[in-house]
Amino acid sequence: MNNDTTYAMLVQSEEKGRSIMETAVYALLGLSVILSILQFVQQPNRLPTTLTTQAYEIVDTSQRS
Repeated sequence: MNNDTTYAMLVQSEEKGRSIMETAVYALLGLSVILSILQFVQQPNRLPTTLTTQAYEIVDTSQRS
């Protein structure tokens, strides 16, 4: 009687082609993440060099006569 566990059966039945394909997909995924990060790193900084704020005067119109 064969008493293999489910995990043992899965390991034995693993397809070699699928393993190569998974490696290729994960490699492309990692490469795309790295290229996306580099794209944002290389963009010029378009923020203003000095930040200016405008003060707004708050007028209470309810106390005017």
